Amino acid sequence: MYEKIDELGAVKKAIAELELIASKLSAEIKAKGVGTYVGAQYMAEVLEYDRENISAPLVRKFADSELLDKCTVIQHVTSVTVAPMKAN
Repeated sequence: MYEKIDELGAVKKAIAELELIASKLSAEIKAKGVGTYVGAQYMAEVLEYDRENISAPLVRKFADSELLDKCTVIQHVTSVTVAPMKAN
């Protein structure tokens, strides 16, 4: 079991490092502005648009408890977190 924990930690660390690289590359592409850009193997499209979201905290603040009960969905979640061991 211990090997699986260490393997999962290593994979998650690698993903985090790759996501950081992807974020920096995305920022550089976004800086070029709206448009379509073509590489040797991939293409990228920079879009700008408005997204509408419903704020759950504001809904809870202004809606009555009956409406909240009707609209609330409870999901069972099982998760795993991993963290590096602290050096002593």
